[in-house]
Amino acid sequence: MSELAILGGKPAVTVENPERWKRPIDEEKEEVCRLIEQGFLSGSGTGLPKEFEDEFRKYIGCNFCLTVDHGSTALASAFYAVKVGPGDEVITPTLGYIGTYCGALHLGARPVFCDIDPDTLLIDPQDVERRITPRTRAIIPIHFWGNVCDMDALMDIGRRYGIAVVEDAAHAHGAEWDGVKIGNIGDVTCFSLQGTMPGGKPVCGGEGGIATTNVREFYERMLAYCHLHRAGVTEELTLPEYRGLDSEVLGLKWRAHPLALALAKVSLRSLDYRNGRRDEFRRKLFEALNEIPGVKPVRSYPKAKPAGFYGGLKMIYQPEDLDGLPVERYVEALRAEGVPISRYGRSLEHQRMIFRKGFDLWGHGRGPLGGEFLGLPPFKGYREGDFPVAESLIGRILSIPAYIEPEEGFLEGVIEAFEKVAANYKRL
Repeated sequence: MSELAILGGKPAVTVENPERWKRPIDEEKEEVCRLIEQGFLSGSGTGLPKEFEDEFRKYIGCNFCLTVDHGSTALASAFYAVKVGPGDEVITPTLGYIGTYCGALHLGARPVFCDIDPDTLLIDPQDVERRITPRTRAIIPIHFWGNVCDMDALMDIGRRYGIAVVEDAAHAHGAEWDGVKIGNIGDVTCFSLQGTMPGGKPVCGGEGGIATTNVREFYERMLAYCHLHRAGVTEELTLPEYRGLDSEVLGLKWRAHPLALALAKVSLRSLDYRNGRRDEFRRKLFEALNEIPGVKPVRSYPKAKPAGFYGGLKMIYQPEDLDGLPVERYVEALRAEGVPISRYGRSLEHQRMIFRKGFDLWGHGRGPLGGEFLGLPPFKGYREGDFPVAESLIGRILSIPAYIEPEEGFLEGVIEAFEKVAANYKRL
């Protein structure tokens, strides 16, 4: 095998721009310009925004779909829908994202973190169950990087304890569990529309979010919470407690911008094709990496059908395979070979200052991260060692972009690069 590129040899990957798939910019312009010509630059519940909601609802197979301005506000409205409030707790994995649970925090609930499964990097259902208390109001699985959580186990826990399951599917449009689309399983599922194709969220429009549910009460609570002046909102509110509300409902206006939904509508058209090609690339890459020392592809559950592009394809560095070679040097050698690989750069959620020291959220000593609060005991900050699985893995998570139509020879070059580094690691 040839000399390592980091030591002066020829790189295994020589393709500079490996993605051949082109974003359908002309289609995007057509949809956006139509709205500009119509003067439809604000509004919801009618026109293109309603068309997109109906298309996405049919795609998922759920009963109800609402669009909002961000994935995090979709989640915030979902927490209101399932009646998360002051003094409650919500459980979510420490390998996560603040936008997943911040809506519950600002409603006065305390985030309770749990550990992850070491093979999938997803929420560990057994650890979830260990952390349930009488105050637990919601479980928040994250289908991180499009990999699907163990929904059988999580829904079983939720039903046995009477706890809502609110899914963060920001990265997972088109993913499935046991043949059912994500968005049609939990009590409420939330998606993001951030970014642009091909590397943004699987359906994207710059910024935006979606919430789906099969429960009319949850749908109406989200309508009332944050859909001020939505067309027809008072007619949609059928439950007795909401019939007296006017079109300004409870005052929040979190609706999505029509231009964002125009872009998302175009993105949705190619979702299945892009996900299918992504899955083919992932399968070939992971099959090869399973035979190469030094790295282990992230596993998916047998019932899971992963999807999406945001954050790339994940793998875990195994230093014990390479006599303890530092992960930094391993990545450096692969990058010298032309592999577009990177390390996961965020810390774990329990390591944030507010969860180590507590935080006076609303001032005057009030809030769920301070002293005793509405039945919550005083907050005790997290410490290193509280989540041994996640803490042992966080520095070793690696990423490679997911490709739709990779340039011929690119995948083979990537695989050769991993083989070269594994065969010559003692020289690094």
